[in-house]
Amino acid sequence: MNKIITRPEEIIKNEQVLYSGNHYLSVPIIDCQNGAIKNINVVSLSNKALVELKGEPNLFMPHFYQEGKEIKIERIDISKEQYYLPRLDFFLKGGIRVIGRIFTDLKEKGLIYSFESSEEIDVSLFFDLRDVCLLRFDSHQIDTKKIIKRDKWLGNPVANIFSSGVSLALAFGGDKDFEVDDFKEKETLNLKISCQNKNCFYIAVNYDPDGASSTLIHLRRKGYSGIYNEFLDWLKKKTIPYPKDPVLETRLNENLFFNYFYSIAKDMESDKYLALTSRSPRYYVSGAFWERDCFLWSLPAIKLVCPKLHQHLVREMILMHSKNPGDHAHYIDGTVLYPGFELDEAASYFILLDNLEDHLFDERLIRALEEVFERIEREYDPQTGLYKTFLLPSDDPAEYPLVTIDNVILWRGLQNWRDVLLKKGKVKKVQLINQKIENIHKGIHKYLVKEIGGKKIFLWSTDGKGNFRLYNDPPGSLGTLYFYRFVDKDDPIFKNTIDYYYSSYYPYYFKNARINELACDHHPHTPSGLGLCGSILNPLLSNAALKWLKKANMDYGLLAESFDKDSGEAKTGVGFASGCGYLAYSLYYVLIKEGRE
Repeated sequence: MNKIITRPEEIIKNEQVLYSGNHYLSVPIIDCQNGAIKNINVVSLSNKALVELKGEPNLFMPHFYQEGKEIKIERIDISKEQYYLPRLDFFLKGGIRVIGRIFTDLKEKGLIYSFESSEEIDVSLFFDLRDVCLLRFDSHQIDTKKIIKRDKWLGNPVANIFSSGVSLALAFGGDKDFEVDDFKEKETLNLKISCQNKNCFYIAVNYDPDGASSTLIHLRRKGYSGIYNEFLDWLKKKTIPYPKDPVLETRLNENLFFNYFYSIAKDMESDKYLALTSRSPRYYVSGAFWERDCFLWSLPAIKLVCPKLHQHLVREMILMHSKNPGDHAHYIDGTVLYPGFELDEAASYFILLDNLEDHLFDERLIRALEEVFERIEREYDPQTGLYKTFLLPSDDPAEYPLVTIDNVILWRGLQNWRDVLLKKGKVKKVQLINQKIENIHKGIHKYLVKEIGGKKIFLWSTDGKGNFRLYNDPPGSLGTLYFYRFVDKDDPIFKNTIDYYYSSYYPYYFKNARINELACDHHPHTPSGLGLCGSILNPLLSNAALKWLKKANMDYGLLAESFDKDSGEAKTGVGFASGCGYLAYSLYYVLIKEGRE
């Protein structure tokens, strides 16, 4: 086997962005220097990707005027209202102050850019669509036609965007005093409103011009203030309070809501819910699906926001993706994007079953789960009682195929599967699963525990023939052995394991760093945000990890795949929505759930 490791490029300087959106429509990059919207995207199941509309450099750009002369922006202060909704405070030349807000309707396919001015001004929003792309890892430009015309209902401009595989339309309007410059034979629009106090631009998105214009009428009927307050009230109801520490409350909720709106999406064409790593093009593998990211990190945090949606997503994602369980990465429709078996990903299907409502376990779901188990069984090693993997939780090749954390996740998941089968009266299968659970437990203690430096510790991996590796892969941190209930916090082997890896014995531990989280093969010079989540969940490190988190701003409060060991600034993997779910759930679990218990 060739051990090829695909490493992301380190970010030299991570620029702060704001973002907005709902499950239909994402606004992933709002420029904090000028208030411009760089791009928007919707999900397309038929194209197995996000459909991205991009400008060069911006899709929408605001300009401010008074008596026909453009007013210079002197500075912008930015903030998030209720941990999600972006607010831009524009300070214009001459002492004029304008509050800008960019938000979607909570459920409809519409975007609003509202303005509140201290003086009477005119605002223009310049629309310049340069590229239509399929976003999946990279942006892949596609040939489309774009026709701008006036709608028959309101006389508003509509941009019709279509090709053999893509159909989208945008309709534009304002709350009042809306105008548009002549756009005959042009591919751009200069949208205008006057702002004596408050006003807004409406941008409706739908499958075709009729749908976009109809949606525009609906948005105008609801009114932007009502739309904004509905979203704000919803966020307030869903916010998880932690008054003991406002900093940690902010980190929890910002990551919670980014995960909720950026790791799941509603298909524009079918209204089916889909899951994906991230809808943000800032993340280097956006627009695709990882079972680990969804099942172990994103969905537990979705449950904190909306338990009903969580139940629906668990069932639908198992049915959609179980045809290829454990493959490295899937397209959003469940077909294989990136082959390579990963045991932790296949095992994650069974982790999902904990506390799932009984009525969801019909024969179709049971059969899908049986197929997952059958695929895992192909990796069984009868000598050790353990299961093999080809790739590690970091998606890099395993030096030795029997990996501790992968087998622990399977051990925990099979207990959930056994309980489901027991309720279904499948006694023989329950007996088989019980034997598998027992064999894994024995096999780990026999083959994956070794005395190192006079103390027994858990190894990272082995071939079962005496060869082993000492390692700790952050996306599958050995610190989570307690979280998966494989050990209790007083277990001496567990304590020795954590002591070993978080010491100068281990090459990916930085003793003199300001933040002492571990790096790994995938990003050898920078500590892991995912590893930090594992440490938060580890009772032996939790208090230290919460202090590290406060020093690690990462992606301006959101989780990043890795960060600088001293400054805490993001170095790889920004815009990482499912990873944000992992951080949100880890904080909830330690600060609130365990505190309550």
